[in-house]
Amino acid sequence: MPYKILYVEDNLENKKLVRRILEANHYIVAEADDGLSAIRIAQEEKPDLVLMDIGIPGMNGYEATTLIKAIPELRQTPVVALTARVMDGDRERSLAAGCDGYISKPIDVRSFPDLILSFLNGKREYVSATDEPYYLKEYSQKLVQQLEKNILELRDKNLKLEKHTQEMQEICLNVISSLTRAIEEKDPYTAGHSERVTRYALRIAEKMKLPEDDIQILKRSAMLHDIGKLVIDLACLNKEEPLTTEEWTRISLHPGIAASILSPIKFLEREVEIIRHHSERWDGKGYPDGLKEEEIDGLTRILILADSFDAMTSDRCYKKKKSIEEAVEEIKKCRGTHFDPMVADIFINILKKEKDIFAGWIRESMDEADLPLSV
Repeated sequence: MPYKILYVEDNLENKKLVRRILEANHYIVAEADDGLSAIRIAQEEKPDLVLMDIGIPGMNGYEATTLIKAIPELRQTPVVALTARVMDGDRERSLAAGCDGYISKPIDVRSFPDLILSFLNGKREYVSATDEPYYLKEYSQKLVQQLEKNILELRDKNLKLEKHTQEMQEICLNVISSLTRAIEEKDPYTAGHSERVTRYALRIAEKMKLPEDDIQILKRSAMLHDIGKLVIDLACLNKEEPLTTEEWTRISLHPGIAASILSPIKFLEREVEIIRHHSERWDGKGYPDGLKEEEIDGLTRILILADSFDAMTSDRCYKKKKSIEEAVEEIKKCRGTHFDPMVADIFINILKKEKDIFAGWIRESMDEADLPLSV
């Protein structure tokens, strides 16, 4: 049965020439004009050999070769690179891509059939326009050595870059956290709020055995969730009378403003979404976007509950704080309306078992704010 050859080439004249040579030597020829077509046809036709022009449009021949070689049933199919430009590094690059051989253009019509047959018979070497052999083993060893060196250099650079990036991120977060604390400390009723919310949220996350990456995202979100208050006059929170519609509208802007402030910081992309939605509700009656149930990110649901618990257990000028037992009853009451039922159940269980720990956190925060602890 005659061999089947896939020829990948976008130049019409070259296609005519190579097809005429191959068919004259009794090969079956399939053709592709670009890399994507070559991959599809190779997978469908299962050719015995692929002639790959390197300068095809879009995905180049190197990339197409790598993807063809990634197809399990084509790993042993020889791929021979064809190119009109022979430059330093071309042979190494074709080897790295997975090519089994290399023929430069213009094609020598007399020697071309013999070269094709030699590749079909298992030859694995590079062939130049002058027919000088360039053996794969020699280049393979050199390439492996060079790749190992490059990998080590790249690893060192990445480690240095990663360390520098982490340092810059920490500086950025510390500055923002300091601003948040400064805002809270202006009002004795909100002093320590973000720190307490962070503690509560992380305890829930630990109980849920969340991945470390998620825990770090939640920690940053909790510490920064009220940054929007930097640019909003929240003096109305200190009034004893009910809020007016205008005052309530003003307060409800702070999650969206926080997201706007933080959105230019690219490494806080997920945190920005969590912070924007920390005033949403499970039943869809929250703000600013009216998300409900599973539309709310899982970490956001934790922050919503932690934030609400701190509001319940903190004194305000318009209300006295609830005890932990009273807060548990409130969470039960709002389970499935304000709060995710699963997160609520987990937090209730934590509060019942660790009441003294949470009471200590609340007392410690109040002492730092120089406020008497209500009983």
